Amino acid sequence: MNPDDREKRRTKILNTYKETGGIRATARKLKISLRVVRRVLRGKDLPPAVAGRVPRPSKLEAFKPVILGLVLEEHLTAILVLEEIKAIGYAGGYSILKDFVRTIRPAPKVKVTTVLEHPPGAEGQVDWSPYSVKLAGETRIVHAFSCVLPFSRYMVVRFAFDEVLDTLLLLHEEAFADIDGIPKLMTYDNMTTVGRHVAEDQIELNPRFGGYAKECGFDVWLIDPGRPNQHASVERPMHYIENNCLRRRRFTFNDLDDLNAHAKTWCATVANVRVHGTTRERPVDRLTRERAFLLPRPSCRPEPFHEVARGVGSDFCVRVDTNRYSVAPKHVGQPATVRLFGDRIEILVQGEIVAAHPLCRERHKRNVLPEHEEAFKLLTSRRQLLEAAFLRLGPAARDYYEGLRAQRGRGAGYHLQRILKLADRHGAAVVLGAIAHAARYGNYSAESVARVIAGREITRVTKNPSTTVPTPPDRVQRWLEGLDVENGDLADYDRLIDRMSRDEGDDDGER
Repeated sequence: MNPDDREKRRTKILNTYKETGGIRATARKLKISLRVVRRVLRGKDLPPAVAGRVPRPSKLEAFKPVILGLVLEEHLTAILVLEEIKAIGYAGGYSILKDFVRTIRPAPKVKVTTVLEHPPGAEGQVDWSPYSVKLAGETRIVHAFSCVLPFSRYMVVRFAFDEVLDTLLLLHEEAFADIDGIPKLMTYDNMTTVGRHVAEDQIELNPRFGGYAKECGFDVWLIDPGRPNQHASVERPMHYIENNCLRRRRFTFNDLDDLNAHAKTWCATVANVRVHGTTRERPVDRLTRERAFLLPRPSCRPEPFHEVARGVGSDFCVRVDTNRYSVAPKHVGQPATVRLFGDRIEILVQGEIVAAHPLCRERHKRNVLPEHEEAFKLLTSRRQLLEAAFLRLGPAARDYYEGLRAQRGRGAGYHLQRILKLADRHGAAVVLGAIAHAARYGNYSAESVARVIAGREITRVTKNPSTTVPTPPDRVQRWLEGLDVENGDLADYDRLIDRMSRDEGDDDGER
């Protein structure tokens, strides 16, 4: 192939690659092999040097294989490629690198837009954007909250697991604290947590967000549908966040705190100190001038939080997301209210704060405060004492205790305590006789024992729960005291009850 044809083919391949953006697509469209396309993109089909002239080696030449991998496989921008190859010895400039990157990556299509002027302090723009990242090796979707001041181009970036209103309010607080002021107008891209369009040039605000905006003193506006240029200051940096902030760490972080720490550092050392392409100034320098036009942050305002209803589980913990947080064991089974703040949670039972924990950023963790662990140990020791005292009543008590545990679970200790009080009042012999009768009919509770001692009927635990077992109203105490529960036949007790019941019936008939 002569040099002219070779150059024409090279130009055609490069132009087609810019259009398709892929090696396979280029080869398919031109009906040539992948090997030829790769050789052209890597510059291996260039004509040999003119005889007698020794070309000067480019500073970029030795790094081209690395650059190809960073651009085509890891999709790094030219500025990030420059940082990567400088770390391994590249001593050249940015322009030659950028020109080479343009030959191997298609240029984006340019859209026609208009330039909107923004006075200092007049507006702030907020938007969300989801990204897929790895946190502790697990792929998760995180939502980037971005707040940009259009005049200075100063940017605040934070990440969260959701876009709910409480999260939005907390991140507004962080952004206003970072900026050290509040713009007079905040604009949003049709967020339902903020409000909605109800008519042309008319919006209806979410009541909670409207109250927050009034408290802070800023006005709210939702951009017109189909007019993204009204929000360009915050939407354009989303590409910058993805390809400069997240890609620096290859989208891999230890946890959400690590991701947010990286975002804060990136804003402070990269995004807000670079010379902006439009303003030709550093955003941090323009913010210094803009702060004089911002509204002051209100003082003495309560910290925003989100409340959720929960219950205290048997492990004396409350579940929030995938984690569990402890309260005192005495609150087991009670309803609770959890207040979620930005960095901590508070747990309320009957309107009182009973526990406060730092918000756990990991997943599937059980967070138990030392004082709650000690209370559980004391409670466990007390239950062991109750068990020992109850079992000392006799072997029949052991069988009844097993039934209590089977029917009452963790509530067995409550029934043990009540039955022991009955033993103190009526004597161990009476209580042993009563628990033998209650156990005979599968009824395990302190109430059943008390009803037997009082000579009242108890419910038989059968498929027909309405069936009741009569207990003789008279002479029960004396009979129970004389009953040899350990050695006697319980059938004798049943026959005695039947006989006494018949006797009572006969007496009633005589009357």
